[in-house]
Amino acid sequence: MVSSLLAVTALEPLTLVSPLQTQYYATQLFNGLMLGMTLVLVSLGLTLIFGLLGVINFAHGDILLVGTYLAWTIQAQTGSFLLAIGAAILGTFVLGVVLERTLLRYTYGRYNALLQLLLTFGIAEFLRGGVMLVWGQSGKNFPNPSWAQGSIDLVLFSYPLYRTLVIVAGAVLIAALYLFLNRTDMGLLIRAGTQDREMVDALGIDVSRIYLVVFGIGAALAGTAGALIGPVRAAYPTLGIELLIPAFVVVVVGGLGSFRGTIIAGLLIGELQVLTGMVYAQASEVIVFVFMAVILLVRPRGLFGEEGVIE
Repeated sequence: MVSSLLAVTALEPLTLVSPLQTQYYATQLFNGLMLGMTLVLVSLGLTLIFGLLGVINFAHGDILLVGTYLAWTIQAQTGSFLLAIGAAILGTFVLGVVLERTLLRYTYGRYNALLQLLLTFGIAEFLRGGVMLVWGQSGKNFPNPSWAQGSIDLVLFSYPLYRTLVIVAGAVLIAALYLFLNRTDMGLLIRAGTQDREMVDALGIDVSRIYLVVFGIGAALAGTAGALIGPVRAAYPTLGIELLIPAFVVVVVGGLGSFRGTIIAGLLIGELQVLTGMVYAQASEVIVFVFMAVILLVRPRGLFGEEGVIE
Protein backbone atom coordinates (compact mmCIF):
# COMPACT_ATOMS: atom_id res chain seq x y z
CA MET A 1 0.00 0.00 0.00
CA VAL A 2 0.92 3.67 -0.35
CA SER A 3 1.46 3.95 3.39
CA SER A 4 4.05 1.16 3.33
CA LEU A 5 5.92 2.81 0.46
CA LEU A 6 5.93 6.12 2.32
CA ALA A 7 7.26 4.42 5.43
CA VAL A 8 10.10 2.79 3.48
CA THR A 9 10.89 6.08 1.69
CA ALA A 10 11.05 7.82 5.05
CA LEU A 11 13.84 5.45 6.05
CA GLU A 12 16.32 6.81 3.47
CA PRO A 13 17.65 9.62 5.71
CA LEU A 14 18.30 7.00 8.39
CA THR A 15 21.34 5.81 6.45
CA LEU A 16 23.10 8.91 7.80
CA VAL A 17 22.80 7.80 11.43
CA SER A 18 24.18 4.86 13.38
CA PRO A 19 22.72 1.35 12.96
CA LEU A 20 21.20 1.47 16.45
CA GLN A 21 19.52 4.80 15.71
CA THR A 22 18.31 3.45 12.39
CA GLN A 23 16.79 0.44 14.12
CA TYR A 24 15.11 2.62 16.73
CA TYR A 25 13.60 5.24 14.41
CA ALA A 26 12.53 2.72 11.79
CA THR A 27 10.91 0.52 14.43
CA GLN A 28 8.93 3.49 15.73
CA LEU A 29 7.78 4.41 12.21
CA PHE A 30 6.49 0.90 11.66
CA ASN A 31 4.95 0.80 15.14
CA GLY A 32 2.99 3.88 14.09
CA LEU A 33 1.95 2.13 10.89
CA MET A 34 0.81 -0.93 12.84
CA LEU A 35 -1.18 1.19 15.30
CA GLY A 36 -2.62 3.14 12.39
CA MET A 37 -3.81 -0.04 10.66
CA THR A 38 -5.47 -1.17 13.88
CA LEU A 39 -7.22 2.18 14.28
CA VAL A 40 -8.37 2.05 10.66
CA LEU A 41 -10.02 -1.35 11.20
CA VAL A 42 -11.77 -0.14 14.34
CA SER A 43 -12.78 3.17 12.75
CA LEU A 44 -14.11 1.61 9.55
CA GLY A 45 -16.56 -0.37 11.67
CA LEU A 46 -17.72 2.88 13.29
CA THR A 47 -17.91 4.56 9.87
CA LEU A 48 -20.04 1.79 8.38
CA ILE A 49 -22.46 1.77 11.29
CA PHE A 50 -22.78 5.54 11.44
CA GLY A 51 -22.96 5.90 7.66
CA LEU A 52 -25.97 3.62 7.24
CA LEU A 53 -27.66 3.40 10.63
CA GLY A 54 -26.78 6.87 11.91
CA VAL A 55 -25.71 5.30 15.21
CA ILE A 56 -22.68 6.54 17.16
CA ASN A 57 -21.79 3.23 18.76
CA PHE A 58 -20.14 3.66 22.16
CA ALA A 59 -20.17 -0.13 22.58
CA HIS A 60 -17.77 -0.58 19.66
CA GLY A 61 -14.66 -0.65 21.84
CA ASP A 62 -16.08 -3.30 24.14
CA ILE A 63 -17.14 -5.42 21.17
CA LEU A 64 -13.44 -5.24 20.27
CA LEU A 65 -12.65 -6.31 23.82
CA VAL A 66 -14.89 -9.37 23.47
CA GLY A 67 -13.02 -10.26 20.27
CA THR A 68 -9.69 -10.02 22.07
CA TYR A 69 -10.77 -12.31 24.91
CA LEU A 70 -12.44 -14.79 22.56
CA ALA A 71 -9.22 -15.02 20.56
CA TRP A 72 -7.14 -15.41 23.73
CA THR A 73 -9.41 -18.20 24.97
CA ILE A 74 -9.40 -20.17 21.72
CA GLN A 75 -5.63 -19.87 21.33
CA ALA A 76 -5.11 -20.95 24.93
CA GLN A 77 -7.37 -23.98 24.44
CA THR A 78 -6.31 -25.08 20.94
CA GLY A 79 -2.93 -23.48 20.33
CA SER A 80 -4.18 -22.25 16.94
CA PHE A 81 -4.02 -18.50 16.39
CA LEU A 82 -5.81 -18.73 13.03
CA LEU A 83 -8.69 -20.53 14.72
CA ALA A 84 -8.64 -17.83 17.39
CA ILE A 85 -8.93 -15.10 14.74
CA GLY A 86 -11.82 -16.95 13.11
CA ALA A 87 -13.60 -17.29 16.45
CA ALA A 88 -13.17 -13.58 17.17
CA ILE A 89 -14.58 -12.62 13.76
CA LEU A 90 -17.54 -15.00 13.96
CA GLY A 91 -18.24 -14.32 17.62
CA THR A 92 -18.30 -10.54 17.28
CA PHE A 93 -20.33 -10.73 14.06
CA VAL A 94 -22.98 -12.77 15.88
CA LEU A 95 -22.79 -10.39 18.85
CA GLY A 96 -23.35 -7.42 16.54
CA VAL A 97 -26.29 -9.13 14.84
CA VAL A 98 -27.91 -9.94 18.20
CA LEU A 99 -27.44 -6.40 19.52
CA GLU A 100 -28.86 -4.85 16.36
CA ARG A 101 -31.85 -7.17 16.16
CA THR A 102 -32.81 -7.11 19.84
CA LEU A 103 -31.98 -3.55 20.91
CA LEU A 104 -30.74 -1.04 18.37
CA ARG A 105 -33.37 -1.63 15.68
CA TYR A 106 -35.93 0.05 17.94
CA THR A 107 -33.93 3.28 18.20
CA TYR A 108 -33.54 4.26 14.54
CA GLY A 109 -34.77 7.71 13.61
CA ARG A 110 -33.52 11.24 13.81
CA TYR A 111 -35.15 11.90 17.18
CA ASN A 112 -33.52 8.97 18.95
CA ALA A 113 -29.86 10.10 19.00
CA LEU A 114 -29.80 10.53 22.78
CA LEU A 115 -31.47 7.16 23.28
CA GLN A 116 -28.88 5.52 21.01
CA LEU A 117 -26.01 7.12 22.93
CA LEU A 118 -27.39 6.00 26.27
CA LEU A 119 -28.20 2.52 24.98
CA THR A 120 -24.78 1.89 23.42
CA PHE A 121 -23.10 3.29 26.54
CA GLY A 122 -25.11 0.84 28.62
CA ILE A 123 -24.22 -2.03 26.28
CA ALA A 124 -20.55 -1.07 26.61
CA GLU A 125 -20.73 -1.21 30.40
CA PHE A 126 -22.58 -4.53 30.25
CA LEU A 127 -20.03 -6.10 27.89
CA ARG A 128 -17.06 -4.86 29.90
CA GLY A 129 -18.63 -6.11 33.10
CA GLY A 130 -19.33 -9.45 31.45
CA VAL A 131 -15.72 -9.75 30.33
CA MET A 132 -14.48 -9.07 33.87
CA LEU A 133 -17.01 -11.54 35.30
CA VAL A 134 -15.98 -14.34 32.93
CA TRP A 135 -12.24 -13.72 32.57
CA GLY A 136 -11.42 -11.69 35.67
CA GLN A 137 -10.13 -8.15 36.14
CA SER A 138 -6.45 -8.92 35.66
CA GLY A 139 -4.86 -8.88 32.23
CA LYS A 140 -4.07 -12.00 30.23
CA ASN A 141 -0.74 -12.61 28.56
CA PHE A 142 -1.42 -13.11 24.85
CA PRO A 143 1.64 -14.71 23.22
CA ASN A 144 2.50 -14.38 19.56
CA PRO A 145 1.62 -17.45 17.49
CA SER A 146 4.53 -19.89 17.26
CA TRP A 147 4.86 -19.35 13.50
CA ALA A 148 5.16 -15.57 13.91
CA GLN A 149 8.03 -15.42 16.38
CA GLY A 150 11.22 -13.50 15.75
CA SER A 151 11.94 -10.69 13.32
CA ILE A 152 12.02 -10.08 9.60
CA ASP A 153 14.73 -8.11 7.78
CA LEU A 154 13.36 -4.99 6.04
CA VAL A 155 16.26 -3.45 4.12
CA LEU A 156 17.92 -1.25 6.76
CA PHE A 157 16.48 -2.78 9.91
CA SER A 158 14.67 -5.76 11.38
CA TYR A 159 11.10 -5.65 12.63
CA PRO A 160 9.04 -8.16 14.64
CA LEU A 161 7.43 -10.65 12.28
CA TYR A 162 4.06 -10.66 14.03
CA ARG A 163 3.73 -6.87 13.88
CA THR A 164 4.62 -6.97 10.20
CA LEU A 165 1.84 -9.50 9.67
CA VAL A 166 -0.61 -7.23 11.50
CA ILE A 167 0.22 -4.44 9.02
CA VAL A 168 -0.21 -6.79 6.06
CA ALA A 169 -3.44 -8.27 7.45
CA GLY A 170 -4.83 -4.79 8.02
CA ALA A 171 -4.07 -3.79 4.43
CA VAL A 172 -5.67 -6.98 3.08
CA LEU A 173 -8.82 -6.52 5.18
CA ILE A 174 -9.19 -2.88 4.12
CA ALA A 175 -8.84 -3.87 0.46
CA ALA A 176 -11.35 -6.70 0.92
CA LEU A 177 -13.87 -4.34 2.52
CA TYR A 178 -13.42 -1.84 -0.31
CA LEU A 179 -14.05 -4.56 -2.90
CA PHE A 180 -17.07 -5.80 -0.95
CA LEU A 181 -18.62 -2.33 -0.88
CA ASN A 182 -17.90 -1.60 -4.53
CA ARG A 183 -18.07 -4.95 -6.32
CA THR A 184 -20.85 -6.95 -4.67
CA ASP A 185 -24.63 -6.57 -4.77
CA MET A 186 -24.87 -6.30 -1.00
CA GLY A 187 -22.08 -3.72 -0.92
CA LEU A 188 -23.83 -1.60 -3.54
CA LEU A 189 -27.07 -1.83 -1.57
CA ILE A 190 -25.22 -0.68 1.54
CA ARG A 191 -23.81 2.33 -0.32
CA ALA A 192 -27.20 3.12 -1.79
CA GLY A 193 -28.81 2.86 1.62
CA THR A 194 -26.35 5.30 3.15
CA GLN A 195 -27.23 7.91 0.54
CA ASP A 196 -31.02 7.46 0.29
CA ARG A 197 -32.58 5.01 2.72
CA GLU A 198 -36.15 5.94 1.77
CA MET A 199 -35.55 5.26 -1.92
CA VAL A 200 -34.04 1.84 -1.21
CA ASP A 201 -37.02 1.01 0.98
CA ALA A 202 -39.43 2.24 -1.72
CA LEU A 203 -37.84 -0.16 -4.22
CA GLY A 204 -39.00 -3.06 -2.08
CA ILE A 205 -35.57 -3.91 -0.71
CA ASP A 206 -35.49 -5.20 2.86
CA VAL A 207 -33.59 -2.35 4.53
CA SER A 208 -33.70 -4.05 7.92
CA ARG A 209 -31.65 -6.92 6.50
CA ILE A 210 -29.02 -4.47 5.25
CA TYR A 211 -28.91 -2.83 8.69
CA LEU A 212 -28.37 -6.23 10.26
CA VAL A 213 -25.49 -7.11 7.93
CA VAL A 214 -23.81 -3.72 8.36
CA PHE A 215 -23.89 -3.84 12.14
CA GLY A 216 -22.55 -7.38 12.06
CA ILE A 217 -19.71 -6.40 9.72
CA GLY A 218 -18.87 -3.35 11.81
CA ALA A 219 -18.74 -5.48 14.95
CA ALA A 220 -16.61 -8.11 13.19
CA LEU A 221 -14.10 -5.45 12.12
CA ALA A 222 -13.76 -4.41 15.76
CA GLY A 223 -13.39 -8.03 16.85
CA THR A 224 -10.74 -8.66 14.21
CA ALA A 225 -8.78 -5.61 15.33
CA GLY A 226 -9.04 -6.80 18.93
CA ALA A 227 -7.74 -10.26 18.06
CA LEU A 228 -4.85 -8.87 16.01
CA ILE A 229 -3.75 -6.35 18.63
CA GLY A 230 -4.01 -8.87 21.49
CA PRO A 231 -0.49 -10.30 21.17
CA VAL A 232 0.88 -6.74 20.98
CA ARG A 233 -1.06 -5.16 23.86
CA ALA A 234 -2.25 -8.24 25.86
CA ALA A 235 -5.88 -8.75 26.88
CA TYR A 236 -7.15 -6.49 29.69
CA PRO A 237 -10.54 -4.92 30.49
CA THR A 238 -9.77 -1.33 29.46
CA LEU A 239 -8.26 -2.21 26.07
CA GLY A 240 -11.49 -1.46 24.22
CA ILE A 241 -11.98 2.05 25.56
CA GLU A 242 -8.30 2.83 25.01
CA LEU A 243 -8.69 2.12 21.29
CA LEU A 244 -12.22 3.51 20.96
CA ILE A 245 -11.30 7.08 21.89
CA PRO A 246 -8.65 7.56 19.16
CA ALA A 247 -10.93 5.67 16.75
CA PHE A 248 -13.65 8.28 17.26
CA VAL A 249 -11.03 10.96 16.58
CA VAL A 250 -10.11 9.15 13.36
CA VAL A 251 -13.74 9.15 12.19
CA VAL A 252 -14.12 12.88 12.91
CA VAL A 253 -10.79 13.88 11.35
CA GLY A 254 -11.37 11.75 8.26
CA GLY A 255 -14.89 13.10 7.78
CA LEU A 256 -18.04 11.38 9.04
CA GLY A 257 -18.85 8.48 6.74
CA SER A 258 -15.80 8.82 4.49
CA PHE A 259 -14.07 5.50 3.73
CA ARG A 260 -10.96 7.13 2.27
CA GLY A 261 -10.86 9.75 5.01
CA THR A 262 -10.99 7.08 7.71
CA ILE A 263 -8.01 5.24 6.21
CA ILE A 264 -5.86 8.36 5.82
CA ALA A 265 -6.77 9.77 9.24
CA GLY A 266 -6.15 6.42 10.94
CA LEU A 267 -2.67 6.08 9.50
CA LEU A 268 -1.82 9.71 10.32
CA ILE A 269 -3.02 9.45 13.90
CA GLY A 270 -1.24 6.14 14.45
CA GLU A 271 2.06 7.67 13.35
CA LEU A 272 1.38 10.87 15.29
CA GLN A 273 0.77 9.02 18.55
CA VAL A 274 3.86 6.86 18.30
CA LEU A 275 6.23 9.60 17.09
CA THR A 276 4.99 12.01 19.75
CA GLY A 277 5.59 9.34 22.35
CA MET A 278 9.24 9.21 21.27
CA VAL A 279 9.66 12.85 22.28
CA TYR A 280 7.27 13.15 25.23
CA ALA A 281 5.39 10.02 26.23
CA GLN A 282 2.78 11.82 28.34
CA ALA A 283 1.68 13.87 25.32
CA SER A 284 0.99 10.90 23.03
CA GLU A 285 -2.63 10.59 24.16
CA VAL A 286 -3.34 14.33 24.09
CA ILE A 287 -1.78 15.05 20.70
CA VAL A 288 -4.60 13.33 18.80
CA PHE A 289 -7.12 15.81 20.22
CA VAL A 290 -4.86 18.75 19.37
CA PHE A 291 -4.56 17.37 15.84
CA MET A 292 -8.34 16.98 15.61
CA ALA A 293 -8.89 20.56 16.78
CA VAL A 294 -6.47 21.92 14.18
CA ILE A 295 -8.08 19.91 11.37
CA LEU A 296 -11.58 21.01 12.37
CA LEU A 297 -10.50 24.65 12.47
CA VAL A 298 -9.28 24.36 8.89
CA ARG A 299 -11.89 21.89 7.62
CA PRO A 300 -14.94 21.78 9.92
CA ARG A 301 -16.30 18.65 8.20
CA GLY A 302 -13.01 16.75 8.40
CA LEU A 303 -10.51 15.91 5.67
CA PHE A 304 -13.09 14.35 3.34
CA GLY A 305 -16.32 15.43 4.97
CA GLU A 306 -17.75 16.77 1.74
CA GLU A 307 -18.00 13.25 0.29
CA GLY A 308 -21.06 11.06 0.59
CA VAL A 309 -20.96 8.42 3.26
CA ILE A 310 -18.97 5.25 2.56
CA GLU A 311 -17.15 6.89 -0.36
